[in-house]
Amino acid sequence: MSAVRRSSRVAAMKDEIDYTGKKILKTKSVPKTTTKKASVAKGKGRKKESEVIEVDGEKEGLKSKKRGRRGSVNGEPALKKVVKSKSRSAKKEEAVVIEDSEEEEEEVEEEEEEEEVKSELEVGDSIPSNIELTLEDSSKINLKEFAKKAGILIIFAYPKASTPGCTRQANGFRDEYKELKGLKAEVLGLSNDNEKSQLNFKNKHELPYHLICDVKRELIKLFGCPKTAVSGTIRSHFIFVNGVLKVKEIKISPENSFNKVLEFVKSLKK
Repeated sequence: MSAVRRSSRVAAMKDEIDYTGKKILKTKSVPKTTTKKASVAKGKGRKKESEVIEVDGEKEGLKSKKRGRRGSVNGEPALKKVVKSKSRSAKKEEAVVIEDSEEEEEEVEEEEEEEEVKSELEVGDSIPSNIELTLEDSSKINLKEFAKKAGILIIFAYPKASTPGCTRQANGFRDEYKELKGLKAEVLGLSNDNEKSQLNFKNKHELPYHLICDVKRELIKLFGCPKTAVSGTIRSHFIFVNGVLKVKEIKISPENSFNKVLEFVKSLKK
């Protein structure tokens, strides 16, 4: 082989070796680069994965908290809920008790109001407690207290003091008064005359009992014996025993009035 050919072959081999080496180096560097990228990608993937896990962990934590509130993990939230529910039920019971007591008070008040505003007394009714009356001598009495103290109370109503029929009726009770007192009964006269007229009537006929001055006719209306809505009184009589109405006679003659009263009072003592 000539020196020229040998040198050209050596040069070619050298070139080939240089080219191949570079290729090998490039080939080796590619995997390294690829490996690095892959590791970076893998690291990113891990980061994302860890973030997802943390997010999921937070979600799981929230779920656990919710479960705990609903009453199972550590028992404390459930206990608080039970205590709260007991508190509510206790409040409800207390509210019911208060409402019941309020209703009872309202019922009592309604009964009292009913008693006080009753338009007319009937047999079996009690005298209202708020009736204050003025007598011929200007003294005041509470009718219910007076009736209970008397035991048996007779009230006779007449149209007008010092008129003929009213005088006969009043004198009849005057004449029987001693006997009625012996039977533990008390008598009161009633009209819508003023104090002066009633006092003159009492003194003139020497009546031993008091006369009620019902100028506004409040008691007359309560007893159910007004002649009209604006004036007048129907001759009547009423008998109370311990404050309860037992006899109610409306529109009666003067003589029948005192005779029937005496007869009834006597029957109570049999």
